[in-house]
Amino acid sequence: MTGPKKLDQPPKYWDRLFAPSSCLAMITTVDTQGRVNAASYGTCTRVHHEPVFIAFTANVGADNANNILAGSDFVVNLPRWERESLEKVRVVGLPFAPGVSEIAKAGLTALPSTIVKPPRIAECPRHFECKVEWTKEWSQRLMVVGRVVAASVDADCVDAEGYVLWDKVKSAHYCGAPYGGQFVAAYDKVAVDVPYEGPEVEAFIARERAMFKDH
Repeated sequence: MTGPKKLDQPPKYWDRLFAPSSCLAMITTVDTQGRVNAASYGTCTRVHHEPVFIAFTANVGADNANNILAGSDFVVNLPRWERESLEKVRVVGLPFAPGVSEIAKAGLTALPSTIVKPPRIAECPRHFECKVEWTKEWSQRLMVVGRVVAASVDADCVDAEGYVLWDKVKSAHYCGAPYGGQFVAAYDKVAVDVPYEGPEVEAFIARERAMFKDH
């Protein structure tokens, strides 16, 4: 296929690659027959820094939920805040019958993953291949937490130290069901100091430095 070159990122860059900490995502799984399912989620969150764990919630009985419970790994694909990309996110989110390829219906491209069976979605600039760590069913939802085992990114979307180039990845958030098909950009940035001089600031900075001292 033609398209952006994908860079496999080393583990020390995975945490900085999944930013902001909660993102709009298209997640792929495979069923027991090897058929690929894709679905769109506004509930995808990085929940642990080192090692990197990502969580999302799905409706109980949905294809991805069923596939996860049947033993599938999953891939988190992060789309851009661009109209064409978001239109494809809407198509992938439709309730197609089991076995129907949402990727094909949306005009997207399946790209083989490097470790897990579910494919990446080539048009997304960032991908996180995950092994399921645990699941919990509650209130007709299934919460899934997965450990990242591989991550990749379009070559022009990160700098030499693995930091996201925001104007390239253009992260997005979904506004939620009450807003219908509305999305907001999540890639503008501003550095904010802590306007406080107590000992808690020093303790916080020391904790952060210790957490990422090898990164």
